[in-house]
Amino acid sequence: MAEQVVSGRPAISYVFGTSFAREQERLSVGERLWDPGTRSRLAALGIGLGTRCLEVGAGHGSIAGWLAEQGACVTAVDIDISRALWLRQHGIALHEADILRDGLPGAGYDVVHARLVVQHLADRESAVRRMVAALRPGGHLVLEDTDTATTLATADGVLRPRVRDAAYAVMAESGYHPRCGLLDVDLALAAGLLDVRAEGRAEVVTGGTPQGRWFALWLEHLRPAMVGRGLVSDAEVAAALADLADPGVRWLSQVMIAVTGRKGGDEQAA
Repeated sequence: MAEQVVSGRPAISYVFGTSFAREQERLSVGERLWDPGTRSRLAALGIGLGTRCLEVGAGHGSIAGWLAEQGACVTAVDIDISRALWLRQHGIALHEADILRDGLPGAGYDVVHARLVVQHLADRESAVRRMVAALRPGGHLVLEDTDTATTLATADGVLRPRVRDAAYAVMAESGYHPRCGLLDVDLALAAGLLDVRAEGRAEVVTGGTPQGRWFALWLEHLRPAMVGRGLVSDAEVAAALADLADPGVRWLSQVMIAVTGRKGGDEQAA
């Protein structure tokens, strides 16, 4: 995702794109953390041979690839497709575009899916409406965004709360919405979707695992900004990173909220 301008100045670019120094690793460990739940929710829609799917924010391409394995006809879009070029070898149409500026490729999809996309966009309402417009009547939109209320929660409280709060404060400067998973329900309803439902899932994460590494990369990336703004000390961040690498430490992830809704106009699909 490209940098957005907030309050007249360039915002800190947090996700997607070359600005994240270890983006390939971040995407890979993020797939380990979130893909099982995503696959389960998409499978419940009956993805199969010939299902037309649009993956918005393809990242490294794991979900687009999985959809193709189910027999779906898949189109994928991202602002930076350099890490997903392998999808083209599997018959997946891959497009590089900013969905707010360039729009979405094609129309008439059975399923449009976006994970960890809407929460970072400047104009969320417009983005969701564009995704709905890309659906056929009766097609389904699936939005997955997080609610940060549980992030780094442990049996004893919150792991390094000052560091966690500093990280989210920096992210908020770029327009990030910390509770967008819940907001997606309102956005889906405002876009006219029917049968809107939402469910959340949080993962128990163990330090030193690939899933735990996803959180460490998050703090490593934001470390200069957190420390530079005086929100926390470098020593506090170092201590948090040590905790995240400790196999004896366990915490809850954010709640990933999956919001699903159906486009009207095809009552047979109800």
